Amino acid sequence: MPKARRFDYTLPFKLGKLARSLQADIMMTTLFFADIIGALSTYMYKPKALISWEAITGRLRFHQKKMYQLTSGRFDMVVAVSNSIWPYIIKDRGQDPQKICTIYYGVDLRKFAPAPPHRNRAHFIFGTAARLVYQKGHRYLLEAIPEVVKEYPHARWELAGDGEKLEELRQLVAQLQIESYVTFLGRRDDVPDLLAHWDAFVLPSLWEGFPNVLLEAMARSRPVIATDVEGSGELVVPEETGLLVEKKNSQALAQAMKALLANPDHAETWGAAGRKRVEDHFSVGKQVMEFEELYLSFV
Repeated sequence: MPKARRFDYTLPFKLGKLARSLQADIMMTTLFFADIIGALSTYMYKPKALISWEAITGRLRFHQKKMYQLTSGRFDMVVAVSNSIWPYIIKDRGQDPQKICTIYYGVDLRKFAPAPPHRNRAHFIFGTAARLVYQKGHRYLLEAIPEVVKEYPHARWELAGDGEKLEELRQLVAQLQIESYVTFLGRRDDVPDLLAHWDAFVLPSLWEGFPNVLLEAMARSRPVIATDVEGSGELVVPEETGLLVEKKNSQALAQAMKALLANPDHAETWGAAGRKRVEDHFSVGKQVMEFEELYLSFV
C-alpha cells in the first residue's frame, strides 16, 4: 500500500477499508509506522486480532512512545522476539503484560546446515557479520585484537558488512597496527558460506532485540562469543555453546577469544552443542508452528 509522505494520514482509512473488504480475521504489523497505521485502522474495522511483532529495544523518540501508549489498547497481542525486550514493550509502548508473548526467530536448518570443523589449518579465523554501525560494537572487537595476537599470532579476523563506520574502523586498524590480522570483506550475500569458512563467530553488539546471526552461526556448528545484551543470553549457553561477555569491554572480549584459542577442541564441541540447541529450540518450523497456534487462538 503506497504512501504519499513519511506519515500518510490517509493510510489508516485505506487499510481499514481494505481489511473490511477482506473481512480480515488477523492483522499483523511490525515497526512504528505500520503499528500505528494498523492501530488507527481498527477504528474503522476491528479484526479479531491486531498483532504487533516487536524486535527492537528502547530506541524510540518521545513522540513515538506517546503514539504507542495512546494506541496500546488496540493491540490484542505484541509478539516479542525475546523475553529480554518485554520491559521495553511494557514501559515504552505502555503494553499490558498480559498481552505480550515471546516467539523466537527461527533459522532454516537446511540452508544453515552443520559445517565440519577446520583442523590443522594455519590460521584460526574469527568472523563477524553485521552492519558497520555504532550499535554493533566493532571498535571493541578491534581494540581486543592486539592483546590476543601477543599470545596467538596465528589468529585472524574477518569482518563482513558495510556501513557508516567503515573508514573510522579502517583508521583504528591502522592505529592499532593490526592490518595483517584484520580483513574487511565488505557487504556479502554468502553468509552461510562465510560461517562455514570461519572457526568461530564474534558479535560485540551494544544492544539487540534477538541477534539472528548468532542463530545462523550456531546452526553452522560454530562456537560463538557475544556480548551479554538483549536476546543473546537466551540463546548462548556459556561454556556449552560459546561465551558471553560484558558489552563495551575489549578486555573481556580478548580474554574470551584467548580462552577459545587456548582450547581449540572447544570450537568443535561448542559448535556441535550450538547446532543441537538450534535444532531443539530455534528452527523456522518451530517459529511457524507457534505463530499458527497464536493465530488460531483468536479465530
